[in-house]
Amino acid sequence: MDKDLAFTLEEYSERLRNLRSRMAEKGIDCMLVHTPENICYLTGHQSPGYYMYLCLVVPQKGNPALVLRRGELGNASVYAWLSDLIAYDDTDDPCQATVDAVKKVAGSPKTVGVEFDAWFLGQRRFLALKDGLAHSQLVDGGGIVESMRVVKSPKELEYIRKAARCAETAMRLGIEAAMPGATENDIATAMFKGLIQEGSEYLAMEPFVASGPRSSIMHSPWSGRVLEKGDLILLEVAGCSRRYHAALMRTISLGNPSERAQRFADICIESLNRAIGAIHPGVTSGEVDEACRGYIEDSGVEEFFRKRTGYSIGIAFAPDWGEGHILSLSKDNPATLKEGMTFHMPPALRDFGQIGVGFSETVAVSKLGCEVITSFPRELVVK
Repeated sequence: MDKDLAFTLEEYSERLRNLRSRMAEKGIDCMLVHTPENICYLTGHQSPGYYMYLCLVVPQKGNPALVLRRGELGNASVYAWLSDLIAYDDTDDPCQATVDAVKKVAGSPKTVGVEFDAWFLGQRRFLALKDGLAHSQLVDGGGIVESMRVVKSPKELEYIRKAARCAETAMRLGIEAAMPGATENDIATAMFKGLIQEGSEYLAMEPFVASGPRSSIMHSPWSGRVLEKGDLILLEVAGCSRRYHAALMRTISLGNPSERAQRFADICIESLNRAIGAIHPGVTSGEVDEACRGYIEDSGVEEFFRKRTGYSIGIAFAPDWGEGHILSLSKDNPATLKEGMTFHMPPALRDFGQIGVGFSETVAVSKLGCEVITSFPRELVVK
């Protein structure tokens, strides 16, 4: 089969040069990358099979090598640009395969960088790598690739815009399916149909469909609950294109909303508007958060918020479609926003057991301010 690369070889080569420059700054001779999003970013390799051991070995010079399960060779052969694929069988020790790969591509490196915070590198395997590389010093390489991912290239932004179109179609069909007597499952079915018809890949996290009192529960997928007149329904969904995500949240009222529900909706929408208005290159994450949070606090409903304003979004595999571990729009965060950064901003107000209301957009920091990537009416939908 022919290669199916998400980016040009030139863009991948630039990423590799950038990584090696950052490795040199930290005195790292060889880098072990275990985070599937980082491996995808550097090589193009993608597969739902990342739950099995996967490691990209990047020497300071020469070709990187990807250590992976033999069954995943097909995916890597199609989606990854690199040719050095080192396969292990299910009965093999993948850590020993990694140690052998380090010796093959890097010799006896003095310092080996390891992502100490990688979700899919457990303690047992870390210790096995430490024993196998006893003649090398293992240092924390966490955050190096992530710092590269946070600013998106024009092609990455193109994929995020495509993902936004998928999310918009899913949201539109989900809203159309919401009516008294239907179920949350009916809405979820319609949303998945919209995602797939519009061209979305598999998602890093499922859509959220929460109605009635369940709308007050964060991260609540569909439950089969039958919708009733007077319900609030909170919908949140992402689309995915070449592993890049864009997310969207809206709220529906089946019938005229209560005064409190309408007030919550108005506050969420205005706080989102103010956060969007605050975004431009050079502003801090904390200042954007304050634009949102400050309005919510001034409105007297901060106790129903108590979270970050938003988070970076881009490449993702389950369990999360966000990159909040890289950068969040959070209280007093001094990180400076740069052109090309992308965020999902989902201000929501939830009174547990009572009501939940939320609205969101996926945005990009543009040269002059903020590009709102998602395009959908920003209002409480009354049906």
